[in-house]
Amino acid sequence: MKTFFCALLIGVTFATAQDVPLDTVKTLFPDGSVARVYTVQKGTDVRHGKSVTYHPNGKVAVEAPYVNGVLDGVFRSYFENGNLWQAIGYRNDTEEGISTVFFENGKKKKSEVYRAGMQHGMSEEFSDKGKLQRQIPYVMGQVHGVAKVYDENGAVSEEMTFERGLRHGSYRRYKKGLKIFEAKFERNRCIENCDF
Repeated sequence: MKTFFCALLIGVTFATAQDVPLDTVKTLFPDGSVARVYTVQKGTDVRHGKSVTYHPNGKVAVEAPYVNGVLDGVFRSYFENGNLWQAIGYRNDTEEGISTVFFENGKKKKSEVYRAGMQHGMSEEFSDKGKLQRQIPYVMGQVHGVAKVYDENGAVSEEMTFERGLRHGSYRRYKKGLKIFEAKFERNRCIENCDF
């Protein structure tokens, strides 16, 4: 009985994974090399599965995962040299999870976190040498918390407190790790030390 149930479970799992019959579509560059390959639900133009687009040099340009016609999974695009340009998480055609952009040299340029299509978490920007330049905290699409700007040595040069997208609290400037200026904001208006 256990063997029959296990075989039945495997059969059902296989059937549900293979329940969408697909057609493969291939487009070519004028020279005859492959430009794009993707699958659609049989007899329709609804994409389902991984779509791959190529650069004219034959290297992958874009990998896009589709489920029932919408992006679902990690969308990746590449520079012509083959290095990853961006990786963006999608769930049901909406950005979800970590989104990362890279410089052509392979160093990380920007990293953001999304929840239900809105930035939610720390956004970070980097120089082409890999040094952190900015950190901006988001909560459900609005800047919320302490945003920081860094100098070329990696020390904080500015920080600003935000509340639900508005400057609210302290703004500070630093030089070589020492605070050189401080102002205060309330509901996006400067209320103290405003002559800067």
